[in-house]
Amino acid sequence: MAFVRVPGNEIPDGAEEHWLEGRGGVKVRVMTAPSTHGSARGSVIVAPGRTEFIEKYFEVIRELQGRGFAVFCIDWRGQGLSGREVDNPQKGHLVSFDDPVNDLATALKLLADKLPRPYIVLAHSMGGAITLRALQTRRVEVDGAAFSAPMWGIAGLTNIAKWYVRFMTSIGAGGQFAPGVERQWKREAFKKNPVTHDKERHARCQGLIAEEPRLALAGPTNGWVAAAAEVTEGFRQPGVFASIRIPVLVATAGREVLVDNLAHDAVVAELPNVRHITIDDAKHEILMELDPLRAQFWAAFDELVNQVVSASAAAQ
Repeated sequence: MAFVRVPGNEIPDGAEEHWLEGRGGVKVRVMTAPSTHGSARGSVIVAPGRTEFIEKYFEVIRELQGRGFAVFCIDWRGQGLSGREVDNPQKGHLVSFDDPVNDLATALKLLADKLPRPYIVLAHSMGGAITLRALQTRRVEVDGAAFSAPMWGIAGLTNIAKWYVRFMTSIGAGGQFAPGVERQWKREAFKKNPVTHDKERHARCQGLIAEEPRLALAGPTNGWVAAAAEVTEGFRQPGVFASIRIPVLVATAGREVLVDNLAHDAVVAELPNVRHITIDDAKHEILMELDPLRAQFWAAFDELVNQVVSASAAAQ
């Protein structure tokens, strides 16, 4: 299908939709777009968070194109317009975080001719967990990575809750909603939202879902929470990131309530080549925040990409 359109959210120039088939026959939707600023300096791999979708990142994608990059973005299995593994399409479900890792690796191989090197990841929240797992297991090779409020731990997820979702998953109830989560998407009021101070960007996202209800996602399943616990606990093992030698930027939101910021400190301590910044006044969605807050992230991102592009040029 064509991209979902709402006023003020222009489709990036040259954007193309692609589909691939992942494990279990799940159809996964991805997008590529070329640089709009001369020949490409490289490619940025945009990895969205839970509940997100390609259209939500159109503004970011256009900004990356204007910086001279080709861009890739993905609807992770189980969300956006990609296929689901459970009957209720509003359930946020994954069997294992290795499935989206493999989907990402497959897509990048299939679309390599549209995505010139070097590769730089731009990953938000759950996308940060998926791409860190991809780097940790060496299933995706990139030249630099920027993480926005990465989900390397989940705020408030207790050991008892982990035990419960693992037990429920083990008896075949992994596809049921986790306790206490929203069971149906409803339009979120701006006033108490936990993700951004920017009213216009918040309304734009809500408007996209209202325009195309298949983009709607409610709370996660027991299986998703169990899989998230598994992957994030794997990030706490000593030495697991010793092979990740690329330059890394980690941006933590100072007014975070969704992911565990202490997990950022733990991962950063294990990464050999990392810069860690905190954007004090930002809520969770740093890239969807007010312009002065976004500018702090983009300044650090531009420093990272200049380092990566210069190193790539010197190596040729």
